[in-house]
Amino acid sequence: MLSIDHWAQHSRLRGVNPYLKLILALGMLILCLAANNAAFGLTVALFMLLIINKASGVPFHYVCSLLTVPLVFIAVSCLAIALDFTHQPLGLASLPLPGGLGYLSATQEGLQAAALLACRAYGAVCCLYFLSLTIPMQEIIMMLDSMHLPPLIIELMYLIYRYIFMLLDIQHHMTIAASSRLGYASMRSAWFSFTHISGNLLAASFSRSGNCLDAMDARCYNGRLRFLTHNTPLQPKHVVVCMLCLLSFSGLAIYLNQKGVDLF
Repeated sequence: MLSIDHWAQHSRLRGVNPYLKLILALGMLILCLAANNAAFGLTVALFMLLIINKASGVPFHYVCSLLTVPLVFIAVSCLAIALDFTHQPLGLASLPLPGGLGYLSATQEGLQAAALLACRAYGAVCCLYFLSLTIPMQEIIMMLDSMHLPPLIIELMYLIYRYIFMLLDIQHHMTIAASSRLGYASMRSAWFSFTHISGNLLAASFSRSGNCLDAMDARCYNGRLRFLTHNTPLQPKHVVVCMLCLLSFSGLAIYLNQKGVDLF
């Protein structure tokens, strides 16, 4: 979380209008899901990774480490699609269940559907990471406010986002203190440190929330948070590049579907 916010704040694309980046990310996301094509999904993923690395300046190894996080969820979802429960061995491979309950069979159709889902999901994840790594939270709040989202939702988003960093900072200092006292020297001591840090973190969160409310009241909080916004002007070259990207990928999606080109 801290590193994502750091790269969003120091992105080379900070000078680009956030609405334009939002249009590009959502446009590519919609195309990736609507195309229903594995080759197109991988192309979108590679294109967004190229923008994040080359245009935004985020190191490639860091982006790859981020992409390993949703890999588990995508793998579990694809596994549920690739395997079918049958009473007879079918498909390419079958795993008998204990007690004669049946078989877990992997068919060619199921594997193709799972691979298609994985490619589309990874393309969509790369689009969302582009948003997270190029648009800071304050600009996202500004855009949501301009879209007339209810103020309560915006304030809850900001407070939750703020408290995530606050709790991470408290947990970091507690972990350092426990490590300096050999709190992780063995499995038993590590479990003991984990349970105590969790309890202290809960107590510290209540204390920090009270201090935060006192600070807001001292600044004449009247039930509505006000945010300082900075409008980034639209530049014609940025608009042209964004439209060219969306039109090019729209044409690629139409071409792949008409020619029946797919990886599986």
